Amino acid sequence: MKHLEPLRERAASYEQFVHTFAQPMSQLPRESIVGNEFALQALWNEQAFEGVALTLVDGTPVKVIEPGRWNHAVGPDFRDAILVIGGELRRGDIECHVSPSDWDAHGHRSDPEYGGLILHLTWYAAPKAKTLSVHVPHLALEQLLPFYPVEIIEKNVKKKEFAGIEHPCLVRFRNEPLALNRMLASAGYYRLLAKTNRFIENLQADNAMQIFYESLMSAMGYSRNAGSFRRLAREVTLTVLEPYPTKTRFAILARVAGLLKETHRELWDLWWQSGCLPPLQPYVWDYRGLRPQNHPFKRLAGGLGILHHLEQLMDVPLQELPEAISHAADFLRKEIGTSTALVGKKRAASVTLNLFVPYRLALGLLSKNQLNALPGEDVSMPMRDTWLRLTGQSSGIPKDGLRQQGLLQIYTDFCHNQQIICETCPIANGI
Repeated sequence: MKHLEPLRERAASYEQFVHTFAQPMSQLPRESIVGNEFALQALWNEQAFEGVALTLVDGTPVKVIEPGRWNHAVGPDFRDAILVIGGELRRGDIECHVSPSDWDAHGHRSDPEYGGLILHLTWYAAPKAKTLSVHVPHLALEQLLPFYPVEIIEKNVKKKEFAGIEHPCLVRFRNEPLALNRMLASAGYYRLLAKTNRFIENLQADNAMQIFYESLMSAMGYSRNAGSFRRLAREVTLTVLEPYPTKTRFAILARVAGLLKETHRELWDLWWQSGCLPPLQPYVWDYRGLRPQNHPFKRLAGGLGILHHLEQLMDVPLQELPEAISHAADFLRKEIGTSTALVGKKRAASVTLNLFVPYRLALGLLSKNQLNALPGEDVSMPMRDTWLRLTGQSSGIPKDGLRQQGLLQIYTDFCHNQQIICETCPIANGI
């Protein structure tokens, strides 16, 4: 499509680079330091072990290739670490505790988030964790360090910046700030084009609206529930929903998903009249740490509101689109009896960038100039992690949507690529 040629030109430098070098994957007070888990995490993040030979409690040598990214969300404390343990290269997650028994006390055993552990890092060596698999290596710093490097911990606590080790890409871009800006923009165009091409392929197969619907439903859930939302859209397709008004569509989807209760009598009756039966295999919804306004039932209603106003939303200018999406999502708010917005402006900004922009591009309704002022979305962990690696800073993360998309693409192709480690990452010498 000719209208996409200017975008392809701007994405070309990153596309050539990533195809040449990468193998892209398809996304404290001083007196309390010793007893503080945050301090232990900061210590590992800084890798403040100069001159210390790291070994497991059983004496097996450990070499740190990549300490992992410090995770401040649900799950292990460090994600995507790369270690050499006893001569074997290991990739995975690290969990930190002051004492090994804290693993038992925190109840991690049955949590699937911790299924990829390659190391249990503690300060004290004993007692051993009773519910942790014996196959997870145990590293206790008490045996290796005579004291916590207090100055490292106090610096982290005071500045709240988690710079960790100095990555090769940071050294490069410290001397070439304009090169960093060019790379982020080119990576952003590359990411948007990849999403646009998916819609173009489905436009030719007359399936674009179903893909839009699936993507919209997926966007209504955070990462832990996105799969269930997408499954719902695939099992109850737009073709199935087409004969029904929006309220009935919502009732059908909510009941099939196991989210509708009989207390919502009107909605329950609408579902019953439709004749759509729940699936034999129930849906699984993850409610851990979920704010009430982000409950899947409310998010589902918000998605149907957006779908109801889709035609009008396609004509809204990009800068005004997040607010328009948030307003449209409230179409069913009274029906479900809530006074809070069903889709906040931050989530609406994410829907704008990741769904409406590529869909409009596929339809030829956007120009390259409009992409230079894309609204930014809520800063995510992958954005923070990539920016920290590239600049050594936790502040100053780009606020425009194009460069945010660039950060996410670099994270996928390089920082989170299992085929690449920082020591040999070509991005330090690249475009």
